[in-house]
Amino acid sequence: MSDSKSTAIGTIRSEHRSLAAVIHNMKAVLQEVRAGRMAMDYPLFWTMVHYIDVFPNRFHHPKEDDWLFARLKARTQEADALIDELQAQHQGEAAVLGELRRWLGNAEAGVEGSLDGFEAAVNGYASFTWKHLRSEEHDLLPLAEKHLLGTDWDDIAAAFGENADPLAGHPSDSQVFNDLFRAIVLKTPAPLGLAASQ
Repeated sequence: MSDSKSTAIGTIRSEHRSLAAVIHNMKAVLQEVRAGRMAMDYPLFWTMVHYIDVFPNRFHHPKEDDWLFARLKARTQEADALIDELQAQHQGEAAVLGELRRWLGNAEAGVEGSLDGFEAAVNGYASFTWKHLRSEEHDLLPLAEKHLLGTDWDDIAAAFGENADPLAGHPSDSQVFNDLFRAIVLKTPAPLGLAASQ
């Protein structure tokens, strides 16, 4: 595997793992809250929702759309239907995130039943995202490896290299991402994060 191909695929998978880890933590912390082992930490949940909005939706998904998907469509029609479905999922994610925000805001405001709604929204978003990530990694990336040229991978690796997601192990020049990284890791109780259990 060429260096640029390895770098690009490694970065994409690392960013997927970061998103999956944040979602896993949301589910796990919420489970601790529902079991009465942890107090509801609204700032922590808002930080996680903000990360999901800012990084994957404003940086990761657009790079997939504009570079990985576009280059693959230019090289073959074999992936067209899959790419169309994945792009539709990218576009539909805003509505799913809107549900997370709505239920979390209602729960914070003390609206009866909202914590149940938030939990359902988190579980729905998790299922939606994990299916999406599996499809990209198990179905799309093998097609990309089959059809893309070295120059394609050079450009894709360069594009994704600009993301520098701190949760994916990259230092970031963006104070926003550094702050999000610290907030999620430091405020999430052990063993999921570094904060002391409440």
